[in-house]
Amino acid sequence: MSKKTVTQAKAAAHRIQAAAKRNGLKTMQSLGVSTAVDSKGMDTFSNMAARMGAFTPSLAEGTEYILERRSLDYWLMLTLYRNHWIARRIVEGPAQDMTRAWAKLNSSDMDPDDVKAFDREIVRSLTRQRIQTALKWANLYGGGGCLIVIDGQEDILEQPLDLDSIMPGTYRGLITFDRWSGITPDGEICTDIKRPADFGLPEYYRCSPERGGAFRVHCSRILRFCGPDVPRPETATAQYWGISVLEVVYDEIKKRDNMSWAVLQLLFRAQILTQVNPRLAQLMSGSTGGGQAAANFALQMQAQNELLSNQSMLILPEEGKLESHQYTFGGVADVIQQFQLDIAGAARMPVSRLFGRTISGLGQTNDADEQLYEERIAQAQDEELRPQLEKLYPVISMSLFGEISDDLDFTFPSVRVLTEKEKAELAKDGVAAIVELYNAGIVTQKAAALDAKQLGKIVGVVGTNISDKNINDAEDEVISQMDLATASPDSPGDELDDPTETPAKAGKSSKGKKSDAD
Repeated sequence: MSKKTVTQAKAAAHRIQAAAKRNGLKTMQSLGVSTAVDSKGMDTFSNMAARMGAFTPSLAEGTEYILERRSLDYWLMLTLYRNHWIARRIVEGPAQDMTRAWAKLNSSDMDPDDVKAFDREIVRSLTRQRIQTALKWANLYGGGGCLIVIDGQEDILEQPLDLDSIMPGTYRGLITFDRWSGITPDGEICTDIKRPADFGLPEYYRCSPERGGAFRVHCSRILRFCGPDVPRPETATAQYWGISVLEVVYDEIKKRDNMSWAVLQLLFRAQILTQVNPRLAQLMSGSTGGGQAAANFALQMQAQNELLSNQSMLILPEEGKLESHQYTFGGVADVIQQFQLDIAGAARMPVSRLFGRTISGLGQTNDADEQLYEERIAQAQDEELRPQLEKLYPVISMSLFGEISDDLDFTFPSVRVLTEKEKAELAKDGVAAIVELYNAGIVTQKAAALDAKQLGKIVGVVGTNISDKNINDAEDEVISQMDLATASPDSPGDELDDPTETPAKAGKSSKGKKSDAD
């Protein structure tokens, strides 16, 4: 390696170190990164003659990536959320979709009436709305939380939550906080490996409601929601929260806004009028009449502008001429679409959901993009929402029933909103599957009725009129239709006058004729 290349590499290392100092890092060595430059560490492409590759004086090598912790700028995040419609959709959209398809209990030990009571408690206590708000603040600021409110336990918030101590009817809902207003880690970190959900996270939180003093709360009473993760050295800087979802899309939003204003400026200059005035040079030079001639010329232009704007009338000298120059906007729409794609990709949202239109135009469904987004929401529900509901649902169960079902579990339905055609097709296939199971003698009539009612909750086409009385009156024994078809007429209860006669016909026949005994 030449001395010149080594010198340029050292200069690049100094630039990186200077950037690190500007962002609060003392030295690169404090991060465990060596700044030494030698032949062993130069495993990269470089062509000094062509000015291509690393450490060359090229435009590409002039690029630097500087660490900026924008999530720590509270006012920037708040301003974007309040004033920018794209930022607001990026924050609110996933949170709304994650909670719109709310979790459904699927415990086999719970009575259907208990499941209904559980769902009513979720609605009554506004639990879903409170969690949705916490998810929004987690997306916006990088962190948010909910305090589980249990009546009568105000004085023992520092103690771990004991489910056996929850009395019937004491669940009062959730209080929502964000990382800047209401909830702060209190320093101590959980080191208990028997609690994997809390291990490596704060053991206690300091909660500060809008009215009243701050108080200390054990982590078992907090539902914790975070933004995107950051590497371990940055975790402490983020106070064991994540980062804002707007941080990774901030540059794309800036580029899109500048592009939008640039297009507006082009529209203002879409048509320019030019006036040919042979005496302009003479008037502006001051050779005739001094400065007064230039002032009169300015007043004349102002009067002409007002007349042209208001009355479309313009007076020109004998040799004067007015010309119009128009600008064509070819390719601007393609540039706008490309910026929309960049923002949607950074936000991990389909263009149709973020901007309310398909990127391909009318008549395009973008089903592949929607499917990818739905898979992302389902993954977020399992990774972010499920652990918190597994902490909350036993609390609600103890408050309602005084016990927890052995197989208490829940599933998240699909976030997709079905069309009427899709509902009809799903209802047709679902009913056919239920009838097939019943005819094969696999499920009872009661189980088939329950499945049909559950199907009705999803599609809203069939099964909605099945009442609880219909389900209770249904047979609860498996009856094989094949067995009925091959049953012997001499079997008890099947004594018919004619072996080929059905029970309904036999009943009518016995009514119409007198028996031998009569």
